[in-house]
Amino acid sequence: MKTRGLHGAGAMANAFLLFCLVGSALASDAVLVPLVGFAAVCVLALASGERPTRLVPLRAFVVLFALVLFVAQALSLRTGAIVVSSPIRLTSDGLLSGARMACRFLVVLYASALFVRTTDPDRLAGALVRIHVPYRYAYLIILALRFVPFFQDELRAVRDAQRVRGIEVSVRSPRGVLRAVRYTFVPVLVSGLQRVDAMAISMKGRCFGLYRTRTLGAQGARSGWSTVAALSGIAIVGLTVVVWYCGWDV
Repeated sequence: MKTRGLHGAGAMANAFLLFCLVGSALASDAVLVPLVGFAAVCVLALASGERPTRLVPLRAFVVLFALVLFVAQALSLRTGAIVVSSPIRLTSDGLLSGARMACRFLVVLYASALFVRTTDPDRLAGALVRIHVPYRYAYLIILALRFVPFFQDELRAVRDAQRVRGIEVSVRSPRGVLRAVRYTFVPVLVSGLQRVDAMAISMKGRCFGLYRTRTLGAQGARSGWSTVAALSGIAIVGLTVVVWYCGWDV
């Protein structure tokens, strides 16, 4: 089990950091806040031994989608000073809005991926139960977090099997999308359903949900990275308040 960086922080500290990063990025109208939030995610990922470029799969699709958000916002807003008048009219408000939407998307996606990578589901469920969240609901979070790396591993295995068999799957055309669904999505989905069925049988065999409470495991030792995560969240919220108070829109 990794203990470097946010891997060693408490589950609730990581959850607080995620809430602050996503909430600040969505609440602020300035580009500066989500931009700083994305930079903070990259720095914390490196400090935790995670490569920012490896946090999210399908990086080309993520970049393309962020670019689509930027272009759509830049072309839809016509208020503000004119930056480019020909052949397409672009204004300062449109460019700022596009940059803000793209940065928000990246912060939400990468901050969530960093949280999943660095937070142990069992510790998170235990922390939620300790604050009186019913363990049945806390266990749902464990399942959701555990299935993320499972599907990533299954997708990687299916793609490796396709390459061995000489099957090249591309999503650059409608026909390629249908081919990808046939050769990639279906095997991954079937494998996931088999895992869900086995897990349901296991839970039924252990009489999950029979009792109102359950015994909790030992609470992990406190780490200084919990303080770092909490202070980072407070700092990004403080930056959001300062930007709002000063009326900055950049």
